[in-house]
Amino acid sequence: MPKRASDPIVIPDELWERPQMTQALTARDIGTVFHILRQYAGATQTQIAIACGLTQGRVSEHMKEGGRRVTELDVFERIADGLQMPDAARMALGLAPRTRPGVPAPRTPEPKARTGIVRTEPRPAGADPSDPMDLSRLTRWLTVSDTADETIESLARSTTSLASAHTQVPAKSLLSQVLRLHRRTQDLLESSRARPRHTRELLRIDADLLAHAAVILGDVNLDHHAEQYATAALMLAREAETNEAFAWYAQAKTARWQDRLIEAADFARQGYEASPHTPMKTQLAWYEANAAALLGDQTRARQAVKRAEQSAETIHDSPTDRSVWSFPTERRALFALAVATRTGDPDGALQAAKMADTAWAAGAPVAPAIWAQIRVGTGVAHLLKGDLEGTAEQLAELLTLDPGMRLTTVTRYVADLDRRLSHPRYLDTSLAVQLRAQIRDFNAAALTDDPHMERS
Repeated sequence: MPKRASDPIVIPDELWERPQMTQALTARDIGTVFHILRQYAGATQTQIAIACGLTQGRVSEHMKEGGRRVTELDVFERIADGLQMPDAARMALGLAPRTRPGVPAPRTPEPKARTGIVRTEPRPAGADPSDPMDLSRLTRWLTVSDTADETIESLARSTTSLASAHTQVPAKSLLSQVLRLHRRTQDLLESSRARPRHTRELLRIDADLLAHAAVILGDVNLDHHAEQYATAALMLAREAETNEAFAWYAQAKTARWQDRLIEAADFARQGYEASPHTPMKTQLAWYEANAAALLGDQTRARQAVKRAEQSAETIHDSPTDRSVWSFPTERRALFALAVATRTGDPDGALQAAKMADTAWAAGAPVAPAIWAQIRVGTGVAHLLKGDLEGTAEQLAELLTLDPGMRLTTVTRYVADLDRRLSHPRYLDTSLAVQLRAQIRDFNAAALTDDPHMERS
């Protein structure tokens, strides 16, 4: 199995002793430290971010030439702890060692049991090995909890309900509810004395909530926050040993809208490899195809499309499921349309749009944002064929979309259409000038009727 970007970093002990590393630590040049880790330990930016409790974007900023420098003591401590620096490296960085020379290391207090590890007092010498004393302690440890099954089930149901409401509820309103449920879950994780299976389930629930929040944050143009939430979602999913696909999807989506297209394609591919046979697996393959097409890598795009089509043959979404994680026909059509327009295939794009419209005509529930993106993509396809009237017809339908549903994913599609209409061939075309004015008004009104987003 190929190495994944989220796998733990393996740092050889001798790497900390290299003169180049010592010099970087003494200068507190964290960017160079990260470069050395990448060069000699094969660490990716995502691995470094996860280990140090940073975002991938911030790691990238530190690694740029002349980029952002670390100045806060707590960040130095977090990086040193995350990379498990030996004492010599910590002192070179200007931090206190974990142990003092000549003094035995203090015994670290044992954490509360959170997984399957049972800690018991030593058995007295000469005790009967068949004495059931250990069994009674084990039973108490397993059953003593202040978190009830009903609480976990309620959180799980609410998480599923919020995911199902994704395409119908205005984004900012939905985000506040997702964040509120995340805080409830986090409070239970931090303050309750949960049984091991409860802890794993709480971690799984919170991973799903954080991934969902990341998707919405991208929808409302808060990509930096989306990146942080997606990274945290992956950490929790791995800790819970549960499905990582949602977190990878959130990372891929965020990277895509930050124009980090290579990373978007790579995140989507890693999610595809990690995903069980669910609709999300197909969606992740299409996401890789979309990012590759935007990059201009048509070979990779075609290969990803082939994987998506093969996955779709064995995985079928429920026609009534409109969750943020589902992948119904019209959403598959949207990705096919996007890849077709970006690879210069307007006829293929129009065929994909027809597939979505046919599904809606047959009674499939309409997700407003997906419908809007289909309309824009169809308009682009008409423009590629030189049919400005056809583009105007699609835009006229789009203008009816409620402002609260004009997500960033929609307005960015519309901005792409505006960019295409700015081509010199349309400069003196009155219809193109009129369409561009309508686009400006459409995007200016986006999300204006949403309630104010609750701060996280």
